[in-house]
Amino acid sequence: MRTPIKVFSKETGNTNNYRIPSLVRLNDGSLVASSDERFYTASDNPNRIEKVVRISNDNGLSWGKQITAVATLGEDKQHSSAAIDPATLYDDETNTIFMLYSFTPAGIGILNCGAGSGLVKGKQRVVKGLCNYIIDNGELTHKGKSTGIKVDEQGNLSIGGNVFTATSPYKAYGTSYLMLTKSTDGGNTWSEPQCLDAMVKSKRMHFLGSGPANGIKIKEGKYAGRLVFPVYYGLTKWPMSLTCAVIWSDDNGNTWEIGATPEIEGRFPKKNPWIIPDPLMTTESQVVELPGGDIAVFMRNHNKKRRILRAVSKNGGESWEKPEFIEDLPHCICQITAIGFEYEGKFTIACINASDTKKRVNGKLKISLDEGKTFPYSYTITEGEFVYSSAVYLGNGDIAVLYEDSTKHEDIKFTVINLKDVIK
Repeated sequence: MRTPIKVFSKETGNTNNYRIPSLVRLNDGSLVASSDERFYTASDNPNRIEKVVRISNDNGLSWGKQITAVATLGEDKQHSSAAIDPATLYDDETNTIFMLYSFTPAGIGILNCGAGSGLVKGKQRVVKGLCNYIIDNGELTHKGKSTGIKVDEQGNLSIGGNVFTATSPYKAYGTSYLMLTKSTDGGNTWSEPQCLDAMVKSKRMHFLGSGPANGIKIKEGKYAGRLVFPVYYGLTKWPMSLTCAVIWSDDNGNTWEIGATPEIEGRFPKKNPWIIPDPLMTTESQVVELPGGDIAVFMRNHNKKRRILRAVSKNGGESWEKPEFIEDLPHCICQITAIGFEYEGKFTIACINASDTKKRVNGKLKISLDEGKTFPYSYTITEGEFVYSSAVYLGNGDIAVLYEDSTKHEDIKFTVINLKDVIK
């Protein structure tokens, strides 16, 4: 294992707190690392959170300057917008990096998102008291008529204040917005974010967020070419009823659809549930393409077994076979990384997580050679604190890992592990 180095920290960025690593490897061998840059605290939203990127051209030995991929606004924790939880996906045919994340206006987090998309015919809904408005062609309108109030692309109003930072009586509808930005120049510049809510968020959904860490492009079979991102969503504010699914695109990321959530015994109804008891919730997940084009999802969950759940889809994520617990993957209700690749002629899955049933400690890399049913090979990254991670296979027997190793969330580290040290 290579000596870990800091990729994101106050020495390289603008704040004291960094969370939620995401890592992709491009055709030219460069690595693009992404994370949350959290301004006023290390906690989730409400908070000011931006998406930042660094690039390495030497397999992570050195990294370029930090780039802000998605900027937000706000002067304090409760009056800031947030772009939280990156998941990145690399399309090697178009040389495009897609970054999925959740955007929330000021004061909004996973516990208090309103239901629905927050859009009216694809346009941003704004609320003042009991009245609803729409941002249409840079103007605030009410029942199809202009109010005379201009709104710029950042949400600033011509009368003062901002609809996204709660500094105006006019406020963006308080929910989460699933957003997508992309880069076609190796992560150096990023497109204007696109809101996917109108395509994938139903009226039942409150919160909707990314996996996070990574998405995949299916390479084989009937669904070859499909872009797939894991997501999870909430059906109530409190108590939370969370479940996961995937979204996919068959047209290079222009349009997206959402699939069914895996069916779990005890939810009601079993299909499209609206009652999900806490032990039956599934949240952050990761997807891996299996040989032939099927995909497997590895799910964080709240079951008392404290084992990662796995399910297989034979139709590109549209529906799932019965989920099963993986005895070799204990977890403490925390995110897991899962990647698939060929190593020495064998299909291999690597999973990384906090391998403990009680605390976010004992970060391990585990290897499966039977499509994720068992993980007999294990390597300890750290026995101490370990939280979120992301990984890529470097093609030479090495796995690159971007990870959090402290619940203080002051930095994100990078290391490389050779599989010969894992599979013995």
